[in-house]
Amino acid sequence: MSSDDVLLEVRGLSKCFQIYDKPSHRFMQFVLPRLQRAFGLRQSVFMHDFWALHDVSFRIRRGETVGIIGRNGSGKSTLLQMVCSTLTPTSGEVSINGRIAALLELGAGFNPEFSGRDNVFLAGSIAGISQQEMRNRFSDIEAFADIGEFINQPVKTYSSGMFVRLAFATAIHTSPDILVVDEALAVGDTAFQTKCLTRIRELQRLGVTILLVTHSTNTLIEYCDRAIYLRRGVLVQDGICKDVVKQYANDLVEEEGGVALDEGVPQDSVSEIEVDQGCSKGIAINNVEILDISGQPRKTFEHGDSFTVKVTLLVHNPVEAPCFGMQIKSVDDIVLWSATTQQMNISLGCLKAGDFTVTWSLNANFGGNRYVLAIGVGDIDNGEYKRHVRLPYAGYIDIVPQENCGSGWLSPNPSVSLIKS
Repeated sequence: MSSDDVLLEVRGLSKCFQIYDKPSHRFMQFVLPRLQRAFGLRQSVFMHDFWALHDVSFRIRRGETVGIIGRNGSGKSTLLQMVCSTLTPTSGEVSINGRIAALLELGAGFNPEFSGRDNVFLAGSIAGISQQEMRNRFSDIEAFADIGEFINQPVKTYSSGMFVRLAFATAIHTSPDILVVDEALAVGDTAFQTKCLTRIRELQRLGVTILLVTHSTNTLIEYCDRAIYLRRGVLVQDGICKDVVKQYANDLVEEEGGVALDEGVPQDSVSEIEVDQGCSKGIAINNVEILDISGQPRKTFEHGDSFTVKVTLLVHNPVEAPCFGMQIKSVDDIVLWSATTQQMNISLGCLKAGDFTVTWSLNANFGGNRYVLAIGVGDIDNGEYKRHVRLPYAGYIDIVPQENCGSGWLSPNPSVSLIKS
């Protein structure tokens, strides 16, 4: 990898914050230790250190899209603020080779007293773009943001959704080499999120390097070339998106008392450790297949086609009241349909130890689009579904768009009539 190919390099980045239990402790920490030192006394400490980020290093190449995932408080936003130079690191350094545009937390980069129009030109000036060039681009920014007359109102009067619309529209029209997007997109409505993700696809084709923070594992897999997983300020994993999602899902479910495994693991390749962990709660998932009506593996279906989702299980300990769940989601992790066998009033009886196959039979009565499947396995405990294992990304299906029927997730079979009144 040549140095010219690396647009962003983070080396040993760490950030430590001083935490005070009470506001008065900040003053006491400033005054008392100095007095105690002057009189030769032992110095008191009224604070403790919190390392929001610790020794994080990675490199991002030109044209690469990298997703950052992790729970709230894992250091994602702190990392992005230091990448964008809005926060000074305690140690380590960030090297940037190119123009960077950032959409961080709401309020960052815009003056609340200025109008939306003024903030657009301010952002252009900060990015080194002339006023004339920004005037040429303004109509495109205004159209993308689509906030109407509020473009001339002070930003402090905006809703969070309006703010993120203008901020994203401005960021993508400043010709960035690197686009940094924090979780702010989650504030926008579904239509705007889809619009933003579509524009991200266009920027990818233009060779823009993108650093994207998201809680959506589907967005990570569908849009990113690589993923970085942060946990409690430490870089846990940097690699292939599906591998990172697997590790992230494992951590999340283990905290709930279960185990999550990756999709598509052949039964004969499951290690003893995976089997033992997955079965410590009774059930493990060995494999998931999506099949057409003839039983052949398939990903693309026509509207109305029948298909099955075949889930292969290994039951280690008897399960008195097993329960199985499925979700059908959009690529940006919006749940479009979900069900459990408990909700469907399907009683499966006790499962003894051994191999089992659960087959979901469904109809592709969806609009033309891509749909992601998630699988859950557990049991009924005191009348409630208790999940043992969850696959947040158990595969996907593509539904071919119908002619003359519009687009989207739904397929309402529309018709239109015109009557002269």
